[in-house]
Amino acid sequence: MFKQIVRRVSSSPFSVGAPAEYTLASIRTFPSLEPHTMKAYPKAFLDHPLRRDFLWSAVVYEADAARVGSNYVPTKADSPFSNRKLRRQKGTGMARVGDANSPTRFNGLKAHGIKAPHDWSTKLPSKVYSRAYRTALSDQYRNGRLFVIGGDKAGEHEHTQAEFKYEYAEQMRRFVEHHDLERLNLLFIVDGERPQLISATADMGKKCDVLVKEAVEVRDILRANRIFIEEGAMNWFVSRYGDL
Repeated sequence: MFKQIVRRVSSSPFSVGAPAEYTLASIRTFPSLEPHTMKAYPKAFLDHPLRRDFLWSAVVYEADAARVGSNYVPTKADSPFSNRKLRRQKGTGMARVGDANSPTRFNGLKAHGIKAPHDWSTKLPSKVYSRAYRTALSDQYRNGRLFVIGGDKAGEHEHTQAEFKYEYAEQMRRFVEHHDLERLNLLFIVDGERPQLISATADMGKKCDVLVKEAVEVRDILRANRIFIEEGAMNWFVSRYGDL
């Protein structure tokens, strides 16, 4: 009897709950960063496993594209010296030589060299680059360094966009002090132009960047210690770099 029960239980299908397909993110108002609602984002976008190989490939790809390639190496073809032989062909008792443009002499010329402009950019599959974006954003969100700014309603002194009411630097100084952001690299990813925010953060120099969503690179996301991204920009990232 017991064996029949065990056999019947073992033969019945065992159902396992499907893993979650979405990750909940708090939608906050600016500049208080108070959460007021939640929004579901694809798990593959905000909960992507850490893949350092994707991040490394994306960083190298972006660094290669940023190289100017302005180096100019003088070669024999430039002929900066006279084309006359340094000495006559015969009668000197020494080996024959050519002109002063020969790269074998200590004249700064090279046999082969890169000519400006030179394109150092490399290629990277779009799937790898998209996964690098998802990996970078997921790692920042997982470590509590990414904040989504948005929503439908805001208080009297609050905004649903990463924008100040005035363009004074004092607002940014209070924002940094209130949230303990001193000595941290801040990144604001906005959905459009934010003139007051740009003016208020001008005195922070390299400690704060304000970038439109289309100009953000993987390197910018990895370099930042705190990321404040608008909801519209976040939706754009999901549609642009989501699952292909």
